Amino acid sequence: MRGADIFTESLFSVRKLDDFVPISHPLRSIRVMANEALAKMDRVFAGMYEADIKGGRPSIAPEKLLRAMLLQVLYSVRSERQLMEQTQYNLLFRWFIGLSMDDSVWVPTVFTKNRERLVRLLRSSDLPSTGIAKARLLTNARNIKGLRRRLWLPRHRAWR
Repeated sequence: MRGADIFTESLFSVRKLDDFVPISHPLRSIRVMANEALAKMDRVFAGMYEADIKGGRPSIAPEKLLRAMLLQVLYSVRSERQLMEQTQYNLLFRWFIGLSMDDSVWVPTVFTKNRERLVRLLRSSDLPSTGIAKARLLTNARNIKGLRRRLWLPRHRAWR
């Protein structure tokens, strides 16, 4: 007997975003390292953004910006527009960045403006040495190449 091709979407979900990410996924350890480095940079971020209490919309959290930029490097996403598009439907990206399933993804131009502002502020500030050391570890070319291999290898095996 043939099953029916019916799609019924539930109104509520009791699963967390963390439940969709496999325990052995390499991004779990990368997220822990990134969060440790970002936690040490919290005072720097607070100092950068406290002068902007003039009103207006709040900016994108710098921690989320940096995690999104790290995903862009690790997954070789060509543009910020594509990064925002993939973040819209990719639960792994949402989990890594720190967005819930219900959060709206940023408009690419807003993301770009916030990224440019963050980079400008980071260049002009004095970063803690621990944050710089972690950033160097994360951006070391060999580490990124190895991480890319570990992230993409399961996909290539599935296509064979």
